Amino acid sequence: MTLRRTSALVLLTALCAPSGAQAQTMNIAVSRLRIESQDQIAFPETPCPSTFTVDGRALTRDWCPDEDAWRRVMTQFGASLIPPILTQAGTRGVRGIYVGFETWLTGIDNGQEYWHRAVEGDGGSADHSRSRFVDGVLGWGRLNVRKGLPFGFELGTNIGYLANTTYWTLGLEVRWALWEGFRDGVGWIPDFAVRAAVQTLLGDGEFNVTVPSVDLILSQPIVVGNSVEITPSVFAQIAWLFADSELVDLDPDTSAFDTCMPEAETPAAGSPPYCRGEGMQLNHNVVMPSIRSTRVRVGGGLQLRYEWFTLMGSFLADVARPADLDGNLPGDLPAQWQVNIGTGLTF
Repeated sequence: MTLRRTSALVLLTALCAPSGAQAQTMNIAVSRLRIESQDQIAFPETPCPSTFTVDGRALTRDWCPDEDAWRRVMTQFGASLIPPILTQAGTRGVRGIYVGFETWLTGIDNGQEYWHRAVEGDGGSADHSRSRFVDGVLGWGRLNVRKGLPFGFELGTNIGYLANTTYWTLGLEVRWALWEGFRDGVGWIPDFAVRAAVQTLLGDGEFNVTVPSVDLILSQPIVVGNSVEITPSVFAQIAWLFADSELVDLDPDTSAFDTCMPEAETPAAGSPPYCRGEGMQLNHNVVMPSIRSTRVRVGGGLQLRYEWFTLMGSFLADVARPADLDGNLPGDLPAQWQVNIGTGLTF
């Protein structure tokens, strides 16, 4: 490998690494998605009684989970993990290897109050329960490697990072070029490929997200001047969002064990020398509902290749709102879009 190519690979890797000084303002704090008991004025659609019964036992609590806000935030956040399409239908053959840095932006409804409550933000509010500023897009970057295989297959893997967070993602994809380069005697037929991909979230203890997708890619390479290849493409994509909550403490600033047994107190004679936890605080440990969402997207892209250098761009948008395909989601959630840009080396 020449020095020029080696230097380019080092540069791509450096761009993919996050800055250590960057503020993690867009981390999602699920514990903030809560409602104060009996606050029916602010949240009339979500009853939150201060007392409730489980297995015949009367329990009390100060906070209830805001499940509506959870569905809204995770539906939009999960859409940012939909695998971007930054490839043409044709492959580079069995010996082909692609190494590149790719980034993509996904729009969110950042003006809504549930986003201001959901992200950690700058802590500028008086009670630190909301953020004053929320990014208008979720911006991911990833290092992607693909290798050509026999019979028109290509296998790829990637690792990505979300700006202004501590979140990482791992991805895997396999592409099968069903039709590429065979045109003699049948006239003009564009390249056609099917891709299956999946991305999963790393770096959060309160929830997890995994998004698989199946894509159809139609493209046609155009050679200019015997050295530059320009390839326009059109895409169709279906993705499935799986988001699940872990055990979430709705009152993380208060310890159930510190409140039930202050250090100054000593157990009464004959009582166990330990604390079982204060009941109300333990009742704030909840699991949010699972999110299952389907997205259908269409879009197009353009790839430019000169010798070993490749530059790509694409755009995809939902063809319907989330609730149009999944009736359990809020009906006013907007359709989302995704802008993708990538650059890399093809050997």
